[in-house]
Amino acid sequence: MSKLFRNFNKRDFSNSGRSNALSSNAMLASSHPIASSVGLDILKSGGNAVDAALAMNAVLCVAEPHMTGVGGDCFSMLSVDGSTNIKVLNGSGKSSEKASAAYLRKNNISEIKPNMPDAITIPGAVASWCLLHKEHGHMPWKELFDPAIHYAKEGVKVHERVAFDWSNNLKKLSLDTDTSNLFLKNGTTYEFMDNFKNENLSKTFRTLAEEGFNGFYKGWVANDLITKLNSIGGNHTLRDFSNASAEWVKPIEGNYRNIKIHEAPPNSQGLVALIILAILERFNFNKISKVDYLHIFCEATKIGYFLRDLYLADAEYNRLSVDHFLNSEIIDQYASKIDMNKTKTYDKSDFPNHPDTIYLTVRDKNGMTISFINSLFDAFGSGVTAPNSGVLFHCRGRAFNTIEGHPNELGPNKRPVHTIIPAMISKNGKLLGSIGVMGGQYQAAGHAYVLSQMIDFGLNPQFALNYPRVFPNNNFLDLENGFDKEVIDKLKTKGHQINYPASPIGGGQMILIDEERDVLIGASDWRKDGLAIGY
Repeated sequence: MSKLFRNFNKRDFSNSGRSNALSSNAMLASSHPIASSVGLDILKSGGNAVDAALAMNAVLCVAEPHMTGVGGDCFSMLSVDGSTNIKVLNGSGKSSEKASAAYLRKNNISEIKPNMPDAITIPGAVASWCLLHKEHGHMPWKELFDPAIHYAKEGVKVHERVAFDWSNNLKKLSLDTDTSNLFLKNGTTYEFMDNFKNENLSKTFRTLAEEGFNGFYKGWVANDLITKLNSIGGNHTLRDFSNASAEWVKPIEGNYRNIKIHEAPPNSQGLVALIILAILERFNFNKISKVDYLHIFCEATKIGYFLRDLYLADAEYNRLSVDHFLNSEIIDQYASKIDMNKTKTYDKSDFPNHPDTIYLTVRDKNGMTISFINSLFDAFGSGVTAPNSGVLFHCRGRAFNTIEGHPNELGPNKRPVHTIIPAMISKNGKLLGSIGVMGGQYQAAGHAYVLSQMIDFGLNPQFALNYPRVFPNNNFLDLENGFDKEVIDKLKTKGHQINYPASPIGGGQMILIDEERDVLIGASDWRKDGLAIGY
């Protein structure tokens, strides 16, 4: 490991917090302790990192049903042998072949709302799971779903953060009868320590375990999904589902103070994280105040998201060139636009705000490392459930817009802009670790912020994930609890409109690798119920 990461601060035991998890054999981290436990069992029984990630994610579809599901999308980043030979699996689904922004404009609809059929793209997660396991799994496919089948049928205890999120979605869960029948208990939300079951989902998992891709995209499950979609006005077809696919793509890369950052390419917003970091690198944070650092970070973030909203789209339509926007002269131009004394206002983003997803990461005893993220987009996705399969649909199509000619305009067989971004870091040709920061569109800013806390200020992984977060959200500055009044007041003098204290922003997991000391460092932040653990 680089000398940089040897200088991490030590935990202050006079304050509350968590310690980093350490091991020398294998390490994993997820947002839920049951999922982490399942992953550890898989590794100890001979499974590899891919096997563990898939089993963990399947359990999370039951344990965190508001965050992830079979009816969602997935991105993963994989190093098969622990080297920097990294590849990305794009498991984001496409719109139906009949999707049309022109039709919405004709009907005076400018915003795609969560429960509209136009918001429900073909779920891509299962296609990516199948391809990931086919090429890199070790254990038999069907065995990976045994824990999820068990928990879906017998139930899983509702943990504290899950209960908190559930309580905020009563209205949404009441709109669709099939959804309310499954996700509400006598008309109220599930509470801490309740037992939640999704028995029909256990049947779907069994079919998926037996039949793989065809068990989801064809047959009775697909018919159930299509029947439900058509009942709410959707134009999805069996051909849309049977044509679903995932694809391997090359990661995009940027450098931050000699650390290489590996991100997923468009249609993912990974490029936005690299733009933010490239701008931050133009400043020397050893010579400025905390207030000035936060100001610079927020201004850099606003630039990155402004560019995202203008240009980012499905790779086939994308106008946000990686080489162009990471060009040093272009970055210098954007960095020079930052006024140290005054915040700049940008046009309000029409990109939907959403805080929900899961991220997990695993490194096995042979060095295989996976950075894995699966999402329903909004809390409980679209709020629309297919009754016989127990599948809750995501609403990733909300990320499309209806602007004629825009690269991210809703259209047929098209992937929307995606916020979910797994990442890895390396130096001098050696893998340093994997990282993911959940929180919807915050994720690009979150990658930049957490990495900067470690690289610029020496925060250890757990502390960096725990550290109070800031996010410029449509010209309001969301600040989590924990910032000093003096800092807040000085940010106000620069023109920032402060939302304090904001609700907890996202979550996050991380694994760092110190080959010289034969140590794996795992971390999972306090905002979720999660756990980092190794052996």
